[in-house]
Amino acid sequence: MKIETPVLIVGGGPVGLALALAIFMFALAGIPPTAGFFSKLYIFLAAIDANLVGLAVIGVVTSVVGAFYYLRVVKVMYFDEPVGAFDRPIAAELKLVLLVTVALTMLFILFPDPIVGGAEAAAKSLFAR
Repeated sequence: MKIETPVLIVGGGPVGLALALAIFMFALAGIPPTAGFFSKLYIFLAAIDANLVGLAVIGVVTSVVGAFYYLRVVKVMYFDEPVGAFDRPIAAELKLVLLVTVALTMLFILFPDPIVGGAEAAAKSLFAR
């Protein structure tokens, strides 16, 4: 039995860019421990608390369907044959932005209070009379 080494990214481009895109796709799919998982969890729990169980079920089903498409991008990026090289240089500013957003996406599980607190304050200001 021959085990083939998976292609790391399409065309052998920058590994960091592929990893960042994979993390963002996992977050969009709602896979733990990313911030996307917790955002979907909070929305579904809020729907259940408001006695909108049907809406929460529809949300979960559509999340599963969406996850198929998000994870397919990761599969193509890491395991399919390359079709071309990504040879554009990435500016240092873009690398910094990617690093910060990946860190926020992945470290949300450790420090959720600033973001959740800000979201709660924003929601309270919407419903204040």
